This record gives sequence, C-alpha cells and structure tokens, in this order.
Amino acid sequence: SLIAIVGLNYGCRIMPLNASTEKTSYSESFDNFPNPERGFYFPVNPEPYRAFTPLQLSDLQAVRNQNLSLVRRFYLIPDRFAPLSESFLNLVSQDLQTAREAGVKIIFRFTYNWEGGGEDASKDTILSHMDQLKPTLQENYDAIAYLDAGFIGNWGEWNSSTNDLLNITDKQDILFKFLSVVPSERMVALRYPHDKIRIYDSEKPLTSSEAFNGSNKARTGAVNDCFLAGIDNGGTYKSTKISVIEKQKSFLNQDNQYVVQGGESCRSNSEAQPYIGCDNALQELERMRWSAINSRYEQGVLDTWKNEGCMEEIKRRLGYRFKLKNSEISDTLSPGGKFFAKFEIENLGWASPYNPRLLEVVLRNRKTKQEYYLRVNEDPRKWLPGSSNMVNVEAGLPENITSGEYDVFINLPDPASELYNRPEYSIRLANVNVWEKSTGYNSLLRSIVVDANVGGDTYSGSNYFLSR
Repeated sequence: SLIAIVGLNYGCRIMPLNASTEKTSYSESFDNFPNPERGFYFPVNPEPYRAFTPLQLSDLQAVRNQNLSLVRRFYLIPDRFAPLSESFLNLVSQDLQTAREAGVKIIFRFTYNWEGGGEDASKDTILSHMDQLKPTLQENYDAIAYLDAGFIGNWGEWNSSTNDLLNITDKQDILFKFLSVVPSERMVALRYPHDKIRIYDSEKPLTSSEAFNGSNKARTGAVNDCFLAGIDNGGTYKSTKISVIEKQKSFLNQDNQYVVQGGESCRSNSEAQPYIGCDNALQELERMRWSAINSRYEQGVLDTWKNEGCMEEIKRRLGYRFKLKNSEISDTLSPGGKFFAKFEIENLGWASPYNPRLLEVVLRNRKTKQEYYLRVNEDPRKWLPGSSNMVNVEAGLPENITSGEYDVFINLPDPASELYNRPEYSIRLANVNVWEKSTGYNSLLRSIVVDANVGGDTYSGSNYFLSR
C-alpha cells in the first residue's frame, strides 16, 4: 500500500493513505523534570528551632522550583507520656495544606527522639497517638506520598526501643494499627526488610495478583536509611553474610515491583567507599527499584555521584519514567462513531507509581476548546520498570459532539478531587514537545476530524467520551 511519511521535529508521522487510522512515533526527552511522588526529596528535620515551625509556602515553592516534588517531614512528638496536643495536630494539618498549595507531597515520619537517642513511647501511647492522628491523615491523604512506620526507636527507625518494642508481636501490632489509621490509598514503609518477612510470616514477595489489593501486605513498603553504607547497608540487612543479604535483596527486588522503596545514604567513609561509586549505586538503585531518596544527605555520597557522572541519570530514573513510543489513532469520525486508539508506553525508570493514578484520553476542539474525556480501564502502577505497555482504547463519540478538528491528549492525573485538575500532580511523559504545562496533558501530536457527513462504524457499546 502507498505510505506518505512526513518528518516532524518531534518524531516521524506515518500516514497510511486512504486509511481510517494514523500512526505516529515519538522522540524521547532526556530532560530532568519533576513528576509526582518520585525522585529526590527535600528533608525537613526536627532540629530544636524547627521542631514546631510549620512549613512555609515560599520554602516549598522553592523546593518545587528545584525540580523536586517530595518533602520528607520528621515530626518530633513533644511528649511521650501525654496525648498529642491540639497545636501539634494543627501543625500536621497545616503542613499538608501548605504542601498541597505548593504542588508537592510529604513523606511522613513520627518519632519521639532525634539526635543523641532517647526514649520512645509505650505501645499503648503509640497506639493512642495513632488514633489521634487518624482524622488529619484521612482528611489530607491526597498531600501524602507515603509514611515511614516510625514511632519506635531512635529517629523512629525501629533500631532500638526503651520500651522493649522490638519483639515481633509488638512490631506487628504497631504496624497493623498504623495501616488501619493511614488512608487505604497510602503505604507505610518499614526500615528493615526482614521485619516484613517476619511480620507476614512469609518469605514470598508480593505477586501481581496481590498487588494493590488493599491488604496490609500490599501496603507495606521499604525504607533504607543507610543505603550503600558497607556490605550490609549500615545494618539494614541485619547480617554481613552474602547469602543472607542476597536473599533479602532478592525479596526486595520482587516485592518492590508493587510497593514503595525510599530512604537515604548515610556514610561515605572508608567502609562505604567500595559501594558508593556510580557502577554499584546504579545497579543497587535499579535492583531495589528505588522511588525516592534524600537530596541533601549524605553529602559525600551525593558528591561521588556528581563527580563520577551518574547524578543526572539517577535524577531521571528514580521512580517511574514513562516514554511514549508510538500511537495509532482514528482519523475521521462522525458523531456517535467508534473512536479507536492504541499507544505504547515504556517505563524507563527504576520503579512504578505506588499510589493510585488515572489514565484518560482527552479530545479538545481546536476552535471552541470544548473537551471530551474518556477514563481508560488501565492501571499505570502495573507498568513495571523496563516494560513496554500497549494500551488499547475503543469508545464512542457523543451523538451531540460538535463537528470540527480535535487535538488528542493522554492525561495521567491524580485521582484525588482537589488535585485532579492540578498540572503539578499529573504525570509528564519523557518525550519531546508533548507536555502541555497549563493543563498537565501529554499531546499525542495528532488530531481527529469529527464530520457529520462521513460514514464509518457507529459505536454500539457503553464506553463513551464525556463532556468536560
């Protein structure tokens, strides 16, 4: 058949003559840009002069301008013997509102002590504090990325306990309680991988059928706060035996396909030097499917990545990075006609989205700007690292759609009502010339013509575009 090829500055558009669909290929972008719930995060720690200071909008806007979409916020609970004060609960709520306004999300950790160690709280107090936090977390879950398990031990790292809370029964009770007060849409990350194995009494990682099913296991992720610090990552793996470490790393490699992995590096001393270089760091980040890591600590590790030349790759590949490869879309349709599209998206990142995410196809009239959208039954959380994913769409145009030319877009918005129309919270694809900053849409660099005078198949199903 005859084929016309038109070269464009953003790719190659292949147009079959006398056909009802058109094919388009897309060029990859290597730019570093912010995307929701992934990448380097900015830490806000509870030094005495900041322990009870609310987050400032100007500070979070500056974070966003650094191409960061995440802030990790430590909350130092002021009294381990008394109920949480109203002022403390108001602080948490206010921080979430400020984050939402600034276009970022917060990684939470609650702790009873900071530098120099100290006491944690009793189990009953921890559970009571969680109950007090529940309304604030539930009402503001949209501005939360995920939460570290926290509460136990120095820095809330589950590394010690002055109240003897390191036995598996208390750990399980505290984790399950926290999961019950945290909104079901969000995950809780454990400091040590062997704790997840012991708490769920299973060495089997999550399977695709278990992923995102709302169970406690499916909502329990990982946090490593001593990444690359020696062979055992500063005690993360609770062993220096290669066989034991490899077993836990293999568990994380599979489990983290469906849950979050975050944390930070912690040492660049002689013990860490063999491990922090780019070759090993890139391998470990990819293997453990990292989504979020501290942008300020540890500086020696970060300097090594800059000096050895892998920092820009790490910025791009933390979490998900979706690239549009090609598409095939209907050309000319009549009102009530059958719209067809298929497009292929590759995940170039080291992880997948860990929170719910919508996928829509949007049609926008070039003259009137009227929009029609179609919610696609597809879960981007299952677009795994290194995979290519073909999305097939078949739907009907409304009978009363106005004739004209419509640009076609992909939209990957946040499902939360307050963030749904916020471009900062929509996923940007890693392609040249597709991102529309004002809407958060990704253009397919294509348009369709709606013409009442053309023929074609009439749609007979129930999946129709809706007027915006």
